Amino acid sequence: MSISVDVRNQWSKGYGPKHGVRIGTTGVGVKADHFTTDGHNIVTMLTLTGKFSAIVGGTNLGVGLLAYTFPAGVHSLKVAAIDIAYQQTEANVTLDTPKIGLGSVIASGAVTDLTGTAGFDDILTEQTMDDCDGTAEVKAIVVPTAGHIVNEAAGVKTVYINAADGWAASGDAALGIVGKVWLEWTRLTSA
Repeated sequence: MSISVDVRNQWSKGYGPKHGVRIGTTGVGVKADHFTTDGHNIVTMLTLTGKFSAIVGGTNLGVGLLAYTFPAGVHSLKVAAIDIAYQQTEANVTLDTPKIGLGSVIASGAVTDLTGTAGFDDILTEQTMDDCDGTAEVKAIVVPTAGHIVNEAAGVKTVYINAADGWAASGDAALGIVGKVWLEWTRLTSA
């Protein structure tokens, strides 16, 4: 029988590994819960209540938010899933339909999509939001098409939620991000 539990509580309940489980860190406005049965195969659930940096209106612009940083060592990322909504705060970008993706590099520059720059959507390929007024985009994907990403000890450990669009006039000073991200990954080192 397999039982998934929050790794912070598994030792007090008498199951799971007897050694420490190394988990990553979150960005601002992100809370993480980690679930494991053996300390190596982990599902991380990120709960989001963050904000993008200011979006300049009437421009093509990529923006991102640091969601998670994997711990040191080697890991394999197998599946990523999102249930995320963008929430406008100034009623200017309400009807915008930006791209959303998960990447190892923060989106930036004069871009309207995430596919043209390496790292902007290398974890979860870009999807198109229905709006910026609270409608969630739900997507799960095995990453990448090879079935997983092996991240060496010296590899990039960051996961960004990225957006890109030709934004409406006036922009938004604090476009919100709400929802959840799930990452299924395996630690491949014991240190």
